[in-house]
Parts: sequence; structure tokens; C-alpha cells
Amino acid sequence: MKKRTKGWHSIGLLLLCAALAACSGQRQNGNESGNAGETPAAPGVAQKTSDGKTVVTMSVMTKDRFLTQAERLFEAAHPDIDVQIVETVPADTSGGDQMIVKKEWKAGSETNAEDIEKYANSVNTAIMSGQASDIISAEYLPIDKYAEKGLLADWNELAEQDADFAKSDYYENVLSAVTDDTGWYGIPTSFALEVMLGDEAFLTQNGLDQQTWTWDQFVDLLNKTKADGKYGISRMSPEMLLAFLVETTYDQLVKRDGSSASFDAAAFQAYMEKIKKLYDDGLATADMMGAQNTAFSSESLDSPMNALLVPTMSGQKNMLQPPGTGDGGGIPFKSNQVLGLNAKSHVKNEAWSFVKFLLSEEMQADQAMMNFPVNKAALSAKLTETRQLLEGSASGKDGPKITLRNESGEVKPTITDEDIQKVLDFIPSVGKYGNRDPKVLGMIAEETAAFFSGSKTAEAVSGALANRIDTYLNE
Repeated sequence: MKKRTKGWHSIGLLLLCAALAACSGQRQNGNESGNAGETPAAPGVAQKTSDGKTVVTMSVMTKDRFLTQAERLFEAAHPDIDVQIVETVPADTSGGDQMIVKKEWKAGSETNAEDIEKYANSVNTAIMSGQASDIISAEYLPIDKYAEKGLLADWNELAEQDADFAKSDYYENVLSAVTDDTGWYGIPTSFALEVMLGDEAFLTQNGLDQQTWTWDQFVDLLNKTKADGKYGISRMSPEMLLAFLVETTYDQLVKRDGSSASFDAAAFQAYMEKIKKLYDDGLATADMMGAQNTAFSSESLDSPMNALLVPTMSGQKNMLQPPGTGDGGGIPFKSNQVLGLNAKSHVKNEAWSFVKFLLSEEMQADQAMMNFPVNKAALSAKLTETRQLLEGSASGKDGPKITLRNESGEVKPTITDEDIQKVLDFIPSVGKYGNRDPKVLGMIAEETAAFFSGSKTAEAVSGALANRIDTYLNE
């Protein structure tokens, strides 16, 4: 999808502490596992290092600080296991021993398409040749298709046999949303929210419920904002708004019937035409407008800190579930790390041990976790930590602190227990994975550009999409 650039208007977030300046971290040079060599595995046998450790391999696009930290701590606690993380797009280590993530993921932004293609091609080649890693980072891969072809194993088979793992300790609505009900093939270790900011009372006054309102109702509601001299929504181009809509209506647009799937061209055509009319009628604009001039805005909240601060600092205090299809399917989310298990892995138990460690409160609450943790206790801890950092009470007078500034100078928002509870109460409604099949989303972005530029009709675009997507989904 197109890149979505969101700001806090003129507010800048400054992290005034080296501990939090940190999308950087320590990284060892050379062989990260510290082992000089490996013993090739015989067919059907787990791979071993030269000193007898069981090797667990993991494929990622870019290894970040969270994974580096987890690998070090896990291996210290499990000296008989050697985790080997292979990255396709290496992190920038030009700063010496400081790791600078080359393409840091942020909710609402688009990672370099060439990097994504490079990673996807690498994983596909490895899987087809039987040489894929044990754990596969699958956020840029069509997980449903991989699962249907038997390329991924069901994590449930391991989790349900593990007495030390309880799904109730986690946001199960997030954990289970990546794939359908046939199994648990993708585990998000973190997530980010795609929300609507606006006045919930305005919805209530018009007989709408944020959990069930539809895009048709949203368009009708925006017509009522014109009388107040406001834009219905701002800071979004038509392409961006359509991309947001697709995230919330994916299961309506891409319909599955057993092993076959089809794209609903008629429904998509209607959505395209409705969105274009919003801009033609002056109800929506791509321009930056203040909260006083806009009824709603779309926002990507990529961290607990942003969930506490952005609604207040933007002037639109309510986080709302975006409109959808009326089925109450949940708030959309994305993840920069969704883990699949290679069906042919010979070390499934060891792979599960590492993934379970990534989900543990210890790792989820670590400062290296920059997004929303899926662990409930860790999220609560991070929200409390944010308040302490704003107050300067995290580690005493000389401890880490966050300072916010705008053009008028320093801003000191007050975070209350009620503010923290609002976020905690909001998260159980998260549950609609917004990146179900990156290739389908890419096709939609490519084809719809012609409609919004005026070079193709909505009917022609929706028809072309149906042909492309149906062919791809059923191949």
C-alpha cells in the first residue's frame, strides 16, 4: 500500500536518555553464536554445532535489537541450544558496535518494496528446496497460502502440550488473528494499531456503534460534518483511505469457499467510487488540518507510548474502531514480526522454546520491545513506565526522562490511571490482521492508482483486479 505519513502535527518527541535512544544496541562482530563450526545434519536429524549444541535457525528480513537481545538471553538460559538468525537485509552497523536498523518498521509506513521482494524470494526458494529455516518471519509472506500447502506447522500442537504456556496470559485476539480458524500458523510477537481518532459522542448521537459501523455509514456521517464547516477526514489521500478501507474489509473483498477464493469486484468498485466522491465533494482532504477543522482522522499507533499521548496531543481524544463491514470483527493491527514454523523442521520443540521466550513477560517488557507487546502484563508495565518517564520518576531525579515539545516550547501532558485503563480496555477489541496477503494488497495498490489518476474507470480497475487476484489465490 502507499506510504502513510502521519505526524503529531508540530509536536516532537525527544527521548532524553541513552537507554531509550535506542533503536540501537550492542551487536557482536563475526559469528554471533560464538561457535566456530557446525556439524552437517544427516537427513531427518537435527543439526548440531561442533560442540554438540542443537541448532535452531530463524529467517528474518532484518534482525533488530529485540531479536539480538532475546538471542543472547535465551542462549544463556539454554546453553545446549544455538539460535542462528539469518537476515536477508542486514542492519546497518556502520556506527561500530551500535546497531542501526536499516529499515526500521513503523506502523503505517511502507518498508522498501525491493527489500520485501528480496526476502520473500529468498524464503520461497529455501522452502521449495527443503532448506528453509526452522522459524520463518512471515509478516511479508502469504501465510494462508503457505499453510494450505502444508509448508507451515501448527503452533497449537506444541503450545497445547506445554504446561508452562497459557494463552490467557496474552491478547489471544491478536495471537489468533493472523490466520483462519484451521490452525495457529503465525504468531505475532508485537503489534501496532490502525485506529480512527474522533468524537465518540458524535457517533452515538447519530445512532452508531463504533464496533459495528460500516463504511457506508461512515460516508453518510461525513456528509453531516459539512454543515459544521469541517472536513470529515483529513491528512489522507484517496489512495491511503482506500488502503485503510481494504484492511478493515479484506474478508468481505477476498471471499473463501473451501480451497477456492475470489475477489468481490462489485463491492470493491462501489468502495472506490464512494471514496472518490468524498474528495470530489470536499468532505475529505489530503491536506493537514487541525482537530478543530476535522471530524475524524486515521492514525497508526505503533507503541504504548503513542497510544497514551497521540489522542490527547492531537486534540481528538477518542480512539475509535475504524468502520468496517458491520460484523464487529475488531480493530485492525499490523505486526513487524509474525513467526511461522517450518513443517519440515527437525527441532520443533526447541523452536517453540525460543518463540515462547520471545513471548515471555521478560522479553515483552524489555526496552528493546518498541511496539505493543502481546503479553498482557508487559503492556501494563510499559504503560506505567511511560507515565513514569514523563514524570521523570522512572529511576529517580537523574534517571531517564521523556520531554515533549511543540512550537511553543515544552509540553507536559498528565497521564492518569484512567488514561492507562482506557488503553488496556481498548486492546481486547484488537483482532483484525491488516496484512493478510501482502501480494493481494500490492495488486490493489498498483491497479487503483489508475482510477484515482483518471486513466481508468472503477469498473475496469475492479475487473482487472478480480482477474489478477483470482488467478493468484487459486494457483
